[in-house]
Amino acid sequence: MKKTNSYRPLNTKIPTKSIPKSMGIKLGILLGVIIPIAALIAYPMNINFFSVTRIISIFVLIISIAAYIKGEVLYFQPEVTHHGSKVGNKKNVVHKKYNTKFSFSLNKETVQVVLSILIIILCTYLGQVIYKAIV
Repeated sequence: MKKTNSYRPLNTKIPTKSIPKSMGIKLGILLGVIIPIAALIAYPMNINFFSVTRIISIFVLIISIAAYIKGEVLYFQPEVTHHGSKVGNKKNVVHKKYNTKFSFSLNKETVQVVLSILIIILCTYLGQVIYKAIV
């Protein structure tokens, strides 16, 4: 009997998530991290929960904007290659006129994180207004 070939090539195509689903996942992760930390800080210190959440969100927003700028400005030249501990074509990077081309695409994860943080900050303002209206 001839043995059948059991080798099948792996599907190399990576399934892509839709942008709203990806942003929803990032928003959920950020909320899952920010809200417990804000609650742990606000409750024992008797501080407004929404203001602590806003401060933490602004801190994360600054970090994510810095990551976005780092990805866009510092590493925008693809011809620069790393060989071990040396950067190839270093003279061109230092002396070349910076011709940055910012690309604002929702497919980039740092843009999604920035938008998610902005949504969280807007929700804290809305939550604080609703809380003051109730109390």
